[in-house]
Amino acid sequence: MEIAPDIHMIAGLVGTRPLQLFLLRGQGQSVLLDTGCAPDPEQIIFPYLSSIGMDAQETGMVINTHCDMDHCGGNRSVKLANPAVQITCGVLDRELIENPQVMWARRYNAYDEKHGIHYDDATRKSSFEAMGEPQAVDRTWRGGERINLGDGWEVEIHHVPGHSKGHLAVFDPRSRTMLSGDAVQGAMYPDIDGHPVLCPTYLEPASYLATVEYLESLPIACLATCHWPLKRGPAVREFLAESRGFVQRAEEAVLAQLTRNPAGLTLRELTARCGPVLGSWPRAVDGELVYALAGHLEILLTQNRITEAPGTRPAVFQLASP
Repeated sequence: MEIAPDIHMIAGLVGTRPLQLFLLRGQGQSVLLDTGCAPDPEQIIFPYLSSIGMDAQETGMVINTHCDMDHCGGNRSVKLANPAVQITCGVLDRELIENPQVMWARRYNAYDEKHGIHYDDATRKSSFEAMGEPQAVDRTWRGGERINLGDGWEVEIHHVPGHSKGHLAVFDPRSRTMLSGDAVQGAMYPDIDGHPVLCPTYLEPASYLATVEYLESLPIACLATCHWPLKRGPAVREFLAESRGFVQRAEEAVLAQLTRNPAGLTLRELTARCGPVLGSWPRAVDGELVYALAGHLEILLTQNRITEAPGTRPAVFQLASP
């Protein structure tokens, strides 16, 4: 479907969640925002292009919003279909996007050594299948650049970190549509029926909150994310406020649990205790709070509001003495 003039939403699924990829179809060139998981170009992208009278070779550029498997896993397939396509991403996400082994080590398995938290072998296998084959990135963005799509149509590249260090969004001033990837996440990820199925997965609370504030400063009429329903008009600010509110509640939940447990808690224990307080997604996925809560722990340590018990593995965290 076209969500704005010449901006198409390509609908798919990642598990039970919506996966929404975007095509900017210009007269000069067309840009694909994200490539989904490894099978998605063949399963949803190329069929959609065909349905609107486009060939895969007409897509001149891919912009990966960030370094998650469901956003760049299809890069290799898109490149094979059109060797001339430019694969691009945020400069700070490049190493992870180019190499699935690096993505796994730095993103999905980042909490094993210190916290003893890791995915099982079956999840690791399916994740590598979704990440696809390695694919080099042709160029990177820092934010602030513009892309001319022809006939005077320019779109803007914005750096919106928090969920990843190099996360990008694309803004169309003509329709005031912001294609934001996973830059802001509300209070949960919904499934296709709107039910909570996953918690927010930002990594760096401070930069994530700065991104929320930054997006609030822009004249956005339509916020088009990759996993949430389109937000238009007042719903844009409501979603941004919801995103900020969750971060505040997550910090409060961590501090409350450490107050109730003066001997300290591990990150795994914090995810189990904070999950029921923070959302009604299935309790089996409370462990996915590891991403957000690890970020909160790092900030609280920097602020000297909590301490890490020396020599403990997995690490144990306690409230700092008054």
